[in-house]
Amino acid sequence: MNRSHPLVRAFAICALVITAALGVAACGGSSSKSGSNSGSGSTGTAPSTAAISYGALPTSAGTPTKGGTITFGQLDGATPTYIFPIIPGTAATAYTLDMIQNLYAPLYNGPDGASPKIDYSTSIGEKPVFTNGGKTVTIKMRPGYKWSNGAPVDANDMIFEIDLLKAAVKESAANWSQYTPGQFPTSVVSATEPSKYTLVMKLNKAYNPDYFLNNQVQDTNNVFPLPSTDWNIDKAGGPHLSYANPANAKKIYDYLNSQGKSVAEFATSPLWKDVSGPYKLGAFSTTNSSFTLVPNPDYPGPGPYATIQVNTYTSFTAQLNALQSGSLEVAQVDQSQLGAVPQLKSDGFTVFGGPSLGWKAGVINFEDKTDDFDNVIKQLYVRQAISHLVDQPAYVKGIFKTAGSVNYSAVPQLPATQWVAANNKTQGGPYPYSPSAAVSLLKSHGWKVVPNGQTTCQKAGTGSGECGAGIPAGTPIKFTWVDTPQSEVPSSPLEGQALASEAKSAAGIDLELVTKTFNYQISNFDDADPSTKKNANQWGVANYGGFFYDYYPASEGVFNTTGVFNAGGYSNPTADKLMNASVFSSNPNALTQEASNLASDPPAFWMPQNDYIFAVSNKIGGKPLSNFGSLTQNTLLPQFWYVIKK
Repeated sequence: MNRSHPLVRAFAICALVITAALGVAACGGSSSKSGSNSGSGSTGTAPSTAAISYGALPTSAGTPTKGGTITFGQLDGATPTYIFPIIPGTAATAYTLDMIQNLYAPLYNGPDGASPKIDYSTSIGEKPVFTNGGKTVTIKMRPGYKWSNGAPVDANDMIFEIDLLKAAVKESAANWSQYTPGQFPTSVVSATEPSKYTLVMKLNKAYNPDYFLNNQVQDTNNVFPLPSTDWNIDKAGGPHLSYANPANAKKIYDYLNSQGKSVAEFATSPLWKDVSGPYKLGAFSTTNSSFTLVPNPDYPGPGPYATIQVNTYTSFTAQLNALQSGSLEVAQVDQSQLGAVPQLKSDGFTVFGGPSLGWKAGVINFEDKTDDFDNVIKQLYVRQAISHLVDQPAYVKGIFKTAGSVNYSAVPQLPATQWVAANNKTQGGPYPYSPSAAVSLLKSHGWKVVPNGQTTCQKAGTGSGECGAGIPAGTPIKFTWVDTPQSEVPSSPLEGQALASEAKSAAGIDLELVTKTFNYQISNFDDADPSTKKNANQWGVANYGGFFYDYYPASEGVFNTTGVFNAGGYSNPTADKLMNASVFSSNPNALTQEASNLASDPPAFWMPQNDYIFAVSNKIGGKPLSNFGSLTQNTLLPQFWYVIKK
């Protein structure tokens, strides 16, 4: 999972490096997608349209044309800068991964339409089997995939990937954007090939099967078999080396990593012409990073049908202009551009959207001592009261113009997964909007509530009907609420203004609104980072956006006491135990129990999720049509797209 700007896509935990516009880099740590048999490491069972909350997916498939070109828009600032499939945190933008995963078939592909889960029909790996108490993982690989040099994609190619990953993260955790220290690939004691298409991994400890599959080896399409008979070299034309030798693996990784940064050679180097995915890279512009994906004739599955031309635009405005002029056929539409949707529909586009798997919230700083806020906010009833003042349905209607969805926990309502807790499915969540309930809670705990004034603690102490430990009489409920600029996240300051107004008028709670950029907030407001401890008293709540997850949306690393992303210093022994179980136990319900706890004992003030909205020309069909839904999960999977025959 990764801390992320709402316009940004993130992947898994180590160091956090984020790039603006629909792309994100990072390291993250728990999360991810598919099926229903948790014993075999599968995930959610939601239908492929379950995440579409704005508009509807295209409905007319039309007659496919073999050939032709489909244009897709990407935004400047997050364009591909790397091509070697072991992607470092500094390069792990959505557009980089879009390019790479279409060239190199992932072990586990996804999403399945708009549902954040594995699509086994386009994956090399079958569902894994866990034995030996969960410490041995056996993966059957589907035959039929091959490299451009004619060699089959087999288990040795996954062993090659694991050996190079180990070499990469040994040098630096930042060398692989998905790496969580101590976990995959470090957790793999041995990887063997008992038969050509069978991979057996022995782990140093047991993991929850869903977690290991969807966070470790699926990792949002970031684990790829690599061509072990072609890339096992440390220089151009060099001898083929045994990658089982760690020293050789390091040499090989260092060479491929150095070549992977050379943008000028993306479309010309022999290395990157040896692919296994549905496309080859036909061209790459060193001027603006536009690129062309041409069908790979050796790909075994149905499709691809058309060439995909990915064009770079300097802004959402420039991209919208291209849609309106007819020079662009598939692109994201920013929420600030919803007024253009009727005209786009009139011009022959289908417009739809849905949230990516993750959450948005105002992250609470439990270490802010200003006005004794740390002691005030530790009281569960205070967090409950403030949660009662967040009118999410009104925010979705007014701020998001209906292009959003409510959510009351770390595992969101949408896109639907099997782990959504019951208390997040109820209307309004566990603490539905109710100013009267907020006031009642405060009064019953010893506060003198002064609507439109300043509410203060009237009955200090730890007994029944008293304010709670460490709260002196006369203490106000007053704190700094930090939003991002409207130019970065249009909804953020509007959420802050709405809550501040409601809190003051209904309950006498004083929110001082401050604006800081997204990059400033994640760099300076982080209780888990010793270098920013000096800023602990400068913020009470940071509404910078939220987190995106892999397909298993666990919050270990984010809300556990020692989590490297625990920016607000939330600490709850019960939550720690549940998060640990989500990662290491065999309990298939562990994640749901974790999600329920984080809804009832909130570490943040949950906010609605914004929809990711896309326009698709009605000249373009899909097989299946739900394949367009992957765009809402910030993933470009165009192998089933085609130009409709006239």
